[in-house]
Amino acid sequence: MKELRLLLVPSILLLFLGLGANTIWDANEAFYVDTPRQMVESGNYINPVFNGEARMNKPVLSYWVVAGLYQVFGESVAVERFGIALGALGILLAAWLFGRALRSPLTGWLAVLILATAPRFVMFSRRIFIDIWVTMFMTLTMGCFLLAERYPSRRRLWLGLMYAAIGLGVLTKGPVALVFPAAAIGLWLVVERRVADLGRLWVVPGALIVVAINLPWWWAVYAQQGWDPVQAFWLGENFGRYTESMQPGERNMFFYVPVVIGDLFPWSAFVVAGLASGVAAFWARTDDASAMRRLLLIWVALLVGVFSFSQTKQDLYVFPIMPALAALAADVLVRGVETGGARLRVWLVGTAVLLAVAGAGIAVLFGALARVHHIAGADILAVTLVLGALVVVALAWQQRTYAAVLSVATTMVVANYVFVLVSLPAVEAFKPVVPMVQTIRARTRPDAPPPVVAHYITSLPSLTYYLHRPVEGYFDLPSLLKRTQTAEEMYVLMRPHEYVDFERVARDENLAVCVVQRQTLFEAKLRLVLDGTPWPEVYLVGTGRAC
Repeated sequence: MKELRLLLVPSILLLFLGLGANTIWDANEAFYVDTPRQMVESGNYINPVFNGEARMNKPVLSYWVVAGLYQVFGESVAVERFGIALGALGILLAAWLFGRALRSPLTGWLAVLILATAPRFVMFSRRIFIDIWVTMFMTLTMGCFLLAERYPSRRRLWLGLMYAAIGLGVLTKGPVALVFPAAAIGLWLVVERRVADLGRLWVVPGALIVVAINLPWWWAVYAQQGWDPVQAFWLGENFGRYTESMQPGERNMFFYVPVVIGDLFPWSAFVVAGLASGVAAFWARTDDASAMRRLLLIWVALLVGVFSFSQTKQDLYVFPIMPALAALAADVLVRGVETGGARLRVWLVGTAVLLAVAGAGIAVLFGALARVHHIAGADILAVTLVLGALVVVALAWQQRTYAAVLSVATTMVVANYVFVLVSLPAVEAFKPVVPMVQTIRARTRPDAPPPVVAHYITSLPSLTYYLHRPVEGYFDLPSLLKRTQTAEEMYVLMRPHEYVDFERVARDENLAVCVVQRQTLFEAKLRLVLDGTPWPEVYLVGTGRAC
């Protein structure tokens, strides 16, 4: 237990290190950096604005949190990411609550370690503000319910905290923070044949707590803008995303299968085993632990099942299942360590194979063996993972299973430090926005009005933050050409193939156009990496006086 807690310290500390080493990740992060900045500057905390337009597609709490941090620590990307890290801590707390309710404090701490050492959790905890915070509130909701069931002597406290978490989740992202926990708890009560227990859940007082948290802001929005933004959010935004596809390419109903298995890499074998134990719990109605496993499996199955039929599929939509998966995996680990069975050693060897394959893959795709995409720290990462795999196999062979588990975690702690402090900062060489903004500012004459800056089809919203003014957007050539004819000096962000079309039509109209700057555009797409395709380029195109 002491060694496990020692590992938790650097795992959790990493969430707060190097937060300002990377510029904004387009597109989501830009909204949660710049909208709060405009709130602070304008003093308007009711109506979120981004790029000169109202941004009412999400409730306001995320913006308020960042704006509050700006007021205390000053405005910067690092301060915004400090807020994300705080949300990540809340998710780790939920993982501990799940594990604690499922079996024991050891299970809770192992669940935290599994989640904190998963690279995808580490990465998302540095770039996706709203999804981290809504995940925190949704999973804390479920964690508080678990504890209310497991420790009925303090039911009122846990239920009060549960409804507060629901209210704050709704104020973060909307009705999903209420609908999914309520549906999971309701299904579980049906499965447990305890529907009558609804009367003990404080539903009416809980509803009043949720309404009290959300009504003031929505009422202020209604008072200032009427019903339109309220209806657009509650009906259009939520149901529209489910019924209409909002991402390119087809994603079938099995899209989330690799997400569920791979999100907690390298603990995937234990995730599968944990899910299997949750399924088996439906045939074991003998103890509280089995009931808790059933609830966690219902939570996982509900989110994955519902979003598998959604027209818009994003891996982050099921991010709230990660603490539950970590708790189920930790439960399997604890039982395996206690019994010392051969099955646990097999799972550990399988985990070592995943580590070794990942290390070899990183070396081939990004390290010394890479043909195209070289990223600093990749070779250190590769060696760390392969050496860690060998240590895990050796310890498993010696039947030192607990030491092997800690070795997996240690390997990932080291790998995550290299990833965050070496590899991520190196990616800045492939991010175009800041260099382009510097170019625009250097070319802008102090005695002239600021030039028009625009996107054409390709949009990088972080331009708005780094320019500190709105950026125009165009999605068809006639509109863009019309604007260039009225702008004395204009800069347009576009892809090379988009420039070919634009340049041809502009020349026919006798408009001066030129490529001011070419920059690499980092796109973390596996297809590009596997094909050996160089990172794409994006152009800063000038028109008029910019040429």
